[in-house]
Amino acid sequence: MLKFLLKPSLIAFLYCLFTINSLHAVEVSKLDEADVPVSSRAVPERNQALKKALEKVIIKNTGTARSLENSVIQAQLANPDALLSQYGYLEQNGQLLLKANFEHRRVVALLRQAQLPVWGTQRPLTLFWVAMPSEGDTILLSDSSTLAERQQFSTFSDERGIPVLLPILDLDELMGINPNDVKGMFADIVASVSGRYQADFLALVAIEPAGNQVRYRLNLYTKATIDSLTPPLFSFNGSAENAAQAVSAMMAALGDYYFTKYAIADTGTQVGASVTFVNIEKMSQVVEIEKYLKQLSAIKSATLTRIQGNTVTFSLDLFGSETDFERLLSLEPRISVVAPASSGEFSPVSSPLGKPVYQWRLP
Repeated sequence: MLKFLLKPSLIAFLYCLFTINSLHAVEVSKLDEADVPVSSRAVPERNQALKKALEKVIIKNTGTARSLENSVIQAQLANPDALLSQYGYLEQNGQLLLKANFEHRRVVALLRQAQLPVWGTQRPLTLFWVAMPSEGDTILLSDSSTLAERQQFSTFSDERGIPVLLPILDLDELMGINPNDVKGMFADIVASVSGRYQADFLALVAIEPAGNQVRYRLNLYTKATIDSLTPPLFSFNGSAENAAQAVSAMMAALGDYYFTKYAIADTGTQVGASVTFVNIEKMSQVVEIEKYLKQLSAIKSATLTRIQGNTVTFSLDLFGSETDFERLLSLEPRISVVAPASSGEFSPVSSPLGKPVYQWRLP
């Protein structure tokens, strides 16, 4: 499966890449495949593993385990073969795994039939700063940590299709931040040492001993300007038996939050819109844009309706609202908002008519 939790050896390269291209959101692939541990290749175990694999795929395409409670989904889980594209076996670290791939269009059609929101491939990147107990002290969790909690983040990222990043914790960072800054939820201090990570969201997590259990708290912020008075976008807290369970509970809650924010449901009504792109230099850009629009979870159909000079316009039929659609566009690093100015150039502001136009960045 695709690993979204970035390794230390990649961060320096990705930092340069993100800085140059201003990339934030991550394009998540492999949303329609899953690996399931099995003890044999026996048919009964295979059938059970295919059901589990389809459950994982449904969760990745919606972002929440609550989708499995839907009656339409429950009925389909009894017959996963109907959506199956292919499956096979592989051995990894001595463990036999069944790898299943499902047909993406059929998975999406199932979710629409179940009236569940669908989450597209462009997903926000979240940087986590975690203060937690370790050997009688409070530490900050780094990306290179061998603690079980570090693996919990990786597992969550894989299973939910949610890109997650932990800090390197090099000398510069350790000079600028300490665990108390995170425990105290001082988002402005944490943000001041997070500039190298071009994430969309900043999550502060505090885990503290509480008798035989632990207490936990998560605050989520946009990684834009943060000061000492900035309220969190989302907060979640509670108690758990141990830190690993606390991480799982917080990550599940965060997945549900992103589900409500980015997954698009079918409103059941006809919602039309149009979108205009400017500074188009060649037809290959038009093809790329059309392909991109048609895979968005907010769009039922996209039709090219006008080409004039270096400007193209598409007519859209939406599942959700125009606001949902524009929120998804904001996650695409190849797209920037522009509007006509008197000089004939374009600037990143809303157009006079209140409808933004967009530019598609060349590779």
